[in-house]
Amino acid sequence: MSASSVGGRSGGSPRERTRAAAALPALLARRRTAFLAAVGALIYLPWLGLRVLEYPDELDIAEVCRAMFLGGDWIAPRRMGAIWVDYPPLIYWAGTVSSHLLGGMSAFALRLPNALAAVALAVVVGAAGARWYGPVAGLWAGFTLLTFQHYLLQGVGYRPDVMFSLWIGAGMLVYAAGAGERPRLLLRLAAFVMFGLALLAKGPLGLLLPGLVLVLWHAARREWRRVLELAPLSLVALAVYLPWFVACARAMGTQDILGELYAQNLQRFHSGSRGHGQPIHYYFAYFWLDFAPWSVLVPPAVAWIVRARRWQDRNVQLWLWWFGTFFVFLSLAVTKRHLYLLPAYPAVALLLAPWIETVARSDDGRVAPSARVVRGYGAALALLFLAGAVALLIVAVAGESIAGRRELNEEQRQVAIALRLPLAITAAVLLAAGLWLAQAWRGRDAGTTLVRIGATHVALYLVVLAAVLPALNPLKTYEPQSRWIREQIGDETRFGMVAPRFGVRKRGAFAYYTGAMVDLLDDRAQVESFLRDHPTSLVLVHEEAIDSIVGDDPDWQARVVRELRAGSHRYLALRQVSARGAPSAGPAPAPPRS
Repeated sequence: MSASSVGGRSGGSPRERTRAAAALPALLARRRTAFLAAVGALIYLPWLGLRVLEYPDELDIAEVCRAMFLGGDWIAPRRMGAIWVDYPPLIYWAGTVSSHLLGGMSAFALRLPNALAAVALAVVVGAAGARWYGPVAGLWAGFTLLTFQHYLLQGVGYRPDVMFSLWIGAGMLVYAAGAGERPRLLLRLAAFVMFGLALLAKGPLGLLLPGLVLVLWHAARREWRRVLELAPLSLVALAVYLPWFVACARAMGTQDILGELYAQNLQRFHSGSRGHGQPIHYYFAYFWLDFAPWSVLVPPAVAWIVRARRWQDRNVQLWLWWFGTFFVFLSLAVTKRHLYLLPAYPAVALLLAPWIETVARSDDGRVAPSARVVRGYGAALALLFLAGAVALLIVAVAGESIAGRRELNEEQRQVAIALRLPLAITAAVLLAAGLWLAQAWRGRDAGTTLVRIGATHVALYLVVLAAVLPALNPLKTYEPQSRWIREQIGDETRFGMVAPRFGVRKRGAFAYYTGAMVDLLDDRAQVESFLRDHPTSLVLVHEEAIDSIVGDDPDWQARVVRELRAGSHRYLALRQVSARGAPSAGPAPAPPRS
């Protein structure tokens, strides 16, 4: 097979070009597990340590993991010395074990279990797709999941949602294998063990939502015996979860842990009191971005499922109930975030994969499903990539000049300069990708277009993760500022912070890197009292509170040691004033390292 035939511009009949386009997926399908693992490892793993831990979620979770890593209490997660169960312990256990195995806590060590979980789920989804739809469809199922934009973003972070998705997704697929024409109890028991692990990853929804999906699936099929069997099977999941819950309740207090359980789950459903309140259409609006680059292909895939009556297949019905139940339930909840829908991503991959395989081997547009939508989408992406390449190239060449005409602080200027080379590389990749996709469009080959959509996005992800996002670190890091604070306070075990709206969230970021407790203060009297009790410590005053704490008062202005920025926020660092009217003795102020 020549390179020109795969490119789609050579001569030959449509059938010959289609066979050429299908050859690569067919070849890779025979080594599906190894291929998905290798692609996942390439995209997800090498770059985990290049980005700083980001505010708020990653640093909050990392602070709890640090306490577990240093203190050795594996039962009661602690933050600022208090038991903190915003999440159950699985994410902290994973980070702590990884940190011990790798010789210390780091961004790479903390994120590694999540990235491995993301790749593992893609391999499992690929195996499920191959089991029910053939090896090529299985390859596409795993690959599309790996390359969903938001799935990738979460897979290279340190949050509990990927592990939550792994155990829900694996549990659903194992249950489906055990509830087929030849029911196997052991597989269904194993599925509910996995739901128990999902409970340990993110709480009650780890059993409630997959249980609701299975009830609706069996009920729609009038499999009433299976519906009744779900109740005793749920006890298996609870048996996995409850030992930790009971042990933590003893340490925390039963009333407190039940209250937190209610606040983190039921209260979030009907109230946005903890933030993230969003309109009912939120997930529909973000679907097209979060599932890119494959989201545009979901409607024609679903239309094909209906037209070809594939919805009569019991497993296709499960995928539809799986995604539909999560989507509707989470849309009805007041509190919404992109990542809440993550456990339903495998269902979308499994719905897409058979359609993609069929399109890739279609001879022409007359064979259902039509390949025209794929060719049109490939052409649109080619134009978008070419336009993006031109725009980024202009920014890369003129970046320093553009930055010079804007009012930027030092960190922003550093980032503007550091981004020039990564943006130029990204522009080159976009240019090559656009021309490559345009060539496939000219060849009128849907199979080649699909392969190239996937390959170009892998290349883009690599550039973004390896070069673009690390260049943004100075705008996101709390590490050098926290090291400066640690140097200033010496042996002190705590410092203060005045941040009316952000303090509860911000203090985890500073605490992780300083290793100190952060006391939240509200007014001048509390700041005065804190500095009197801790004369060698500091108080950070957030920019929103500077007027109320420091203002134009010369006595308070004399306490200012320096101004610093962390993330996108500005602070003044205050120290106790000595009898001579100067900040009390302490290590000499020094600018934080960038």
